[in-house]
Amino acid sequence: MKKMKMSGKLGALILMILFANAALAQSKQNKMSNKVKNTSMTDYEAINNLIVSERIYRASHRNEELAKCYADDAKINTSWQSGGVNSFIGKGSDEVVAELPMVNRCGGALIYQNDNKSFVEYPTTTTRGVYVNDVEATLTSYMRLLYRVEKRNGEWKITAMTSINESDALTPAIPGQDLKINPADVKGLRLSYRWLSYTRQIVGGTISQDLPGTDRPTEVKKIYDEELGWLNK
Repeated sequence: MKKMKMSGKLGALILMILFANAALAQSKQNKMSNKVKNTSMTDYEAINNLIVSERIYRASHRNEELAKCYADDAKINTSWQSGGVNSFIGKGSDEVVAELPMVNRCGGALIYQNDNKSFVEYPTTTTRGVYVNDVEATLTSYMRLLYRVEKRNGEWKITAMTSINESDALTPAIPGQDLKINPADVKGLRLSYRWLSYTRQIVGGTISQDLPGTDRPTEVKKIYDEELGWLNK
């Protein structure tokens, strides 16, 4: 009986210690949460967070959050559209197959800032599933996104985005399968986005062969001169 009584006291003591530790941990968590909520970001951090958020929201179809990244008068220029945010949010190109996976991965952002304006270079790799001659394939696009970002009413917003094509690749989703591509069908397509062009055309879509691309360095330089001119104006 004595041992049982001592064991009961010991158990109660252990429970008290556990409850105290849990309460302390919760208190620390609440303090950390409040600290995070009240932490203000530098301009550099805010710009970087904005660009990263835009890419994550776009890839995960979080359109309401995506819309908040842009200014109302933002202009978006990609391989499949050119216009305001309404022509971009919630929409996609012809070759995209909804039931096949799409993954977007980005490198580090290179940020240039001049007061309330910023120009950002952001390298991205987008991998998406497509069908080529009834065979499932994977299209990988390597691009550089150029952003104009402005601080308006105390908040950084994207006011323009332009994509520059660097290279791409097309492979069968299941190694060893034949995509049955006729070399004549890709003749004359731009090297910086050849397979993007091909996969869009075979489903009946259209794509300009005059898009910005690293295979036309003079045109890319002109874009950079315009962006840096805007930044320093």
